[in-house]
Amino acid sequence: MWTEAVNRAPWLRTSHHRLLRYLSPRGHGTVPDMMDFAWQAAVRAPHGSPLALLPLAARVEPMAHRRGETPIEALGAGGNWNEPRAVREFDLALRGWFDVGTPPHAEAVTDLNVLAFALTRAHRPDEAAPVLRRLGRHMTPHPWSLLPEPERTFTYWRDRATAR
Repeated sequence: MWTEAVNRAPWLRTSHHRLLRYLSPRGHGTVPDMMDFAWQAAVRAPHGSPLALLPLAARVEPMAHRRGETPIEALGAGGNWNEPRAVREFDLALRGWFDVGTPPHAEAVTDLNVLAFALTRAHRPDEAAPVLRRLGRHMTPHPWSLLPEPERTFTYWRDRATAR
């Protein structure tokens, strides 16, 4: 079925995110398989494709998987935002999608929220600021609801971004 989806629309965002969910611990996979798939898809995707964000979406998945735990325990599952590969993933997402200025797609608000969330978790406020400014007030429940006070956290970072 995956081969069929890729043959019909090789860079379709929805198909890749569904497979990411399947490969995640919430689905039937493991973190290494999920991360490898996300990285391979992102680096092969055309410049300007929202698939450049797939590795960051994958780093959010362990937090979502552990959501049944207390918020503080779930925060510990949030994917090593500052390791060397994560730094490359941020660069790919920012330079390969966000900075390109491609026309928005149907899930652009969702992708912008994932990017803003990941940048704030990695303590990269200078890079998060333009993402949050582009988002404006359009917060999506995922991934912010993975935090103890999602609206307050989003508003804090957004207000901080608009003050810059």
